[in-house]
Amino acid sequence: MNAFSGLGPRLFLSHLLAIGTATGTFIVTFRLLAPEVFGRRIQGTQGPGGSSGSAGWGHEVVETFESSVDIAIFVSILVGAAAAALVAWFITRLLSRPVKEIRSTTHALATGNYSERVTEPSIDELADLARDVNSLADALESTEVHRAQLISDVTHELRTPLTSIDGYVEGAADGVFTSEEMLGAVTEETRRMRKLIDDISLLSRAQEGSLVFERVNTDISEIADQTAERLRPQFEASGIMLAVSTVPAVASVDPARIGQVLTNLLGNALGHAKADGVVAMTVKMDSAGVTVTISDDGDGITSEDLPHVFDRFYRGTSTSRAGTGIGLAIARDIIDAHGGEITARSDGPGTGATFAVLLP
Repeated sequence: MNAFSGLGPRLFLSHLLAIGTATGTFIVTFRLLAPEVFGRRIQGTQGPGGSSGSAGWGHEVVETFESSVDIAIFVSILVGAAAAALVAWFITRLLSRPVKEIRSTTHALATGNYSERVTEPSIDELADLARDVNSLADALESTEVHRAQLISDVTHELRTPLTSIDGYVEGAADGVFTSEEMLGAVTEETRRMRKLIDDISLLSRAQEGSLVFERVNTDISEIADQTAERLRPQFEASGIMLAVSTVPAVASVDPARIGQVLTNLLGNALGHAKADGVVAMTVKMDSAGVTVTISDDGDGITSEDLPHVFDRFYRGTSTSRAGTGIGLAIARDIIDAHGGEITARSDGPGTGATFAVLLP
């Protein structure tokens, strides 16, 4: 590696080059102009009738002046070069130190140490760079925490159905369950695992921004009505009433994805509604866009849980095990990709919850 390929040596050499250029220009200009100007002034002081002896004396004075100037310039260059080198060295260290710290921090981030941060220097441009590196470190650290949490959550969610399957198989082997009971339970748990894996895959693609949307002008009320009719048998089987009120409301959306959002929200309401309760879905349109509201009269959401209802695998203090725990996270990401907004509201436990989707 070249000894002068680093930032510090190059900054130092650039300072020396600037000093050398300025010094050389000064010497050449001074040596060309000073004797000429001084000689003219000497001749001017002699007057028009000056003798040849006076002219010789003037020539000696000019030579003496040039010699003195050369010595003074030489000494000044030595002293100035030493002072300039000291200043250049100090400035080089001042500039290169934060750059080295930034480099060290980025190297640590590249090796997986996301706790490293850069101290912001006093130089504005380098301070901006340091803040950008720190922001990157924050994002990487947050991503790593979420990744570890996701692995933990997925492991936990998969362990439950696998444990159930293992229990039913052992029960069937011991004669506790019949083959039909065992196969029915295993099939149900297998479907649950498949649903979980499909939802995780969909959530991952949504958060990566790799979902493909085919947006067309669509009447949201038609999607709502179709989704409600498809899920109505599940509500009737649970003894829960599903009330739907819609008006024509057109928005540019991907019909399949919006249908999936409404399915997840209705499924969430079904899982949390109280027995013999009511789930209501309304579709309205105003100047802000199309609003779909889904309300239930069930468990409700505590003020502590409310900010986290759209986090994956988050179930809060509720005892309900409906769904895979990531349906609301999927709904949020799909609505965000449409440029819309999804919110949750509840007055507390036992008061039900209301989810509102706004599509521009």
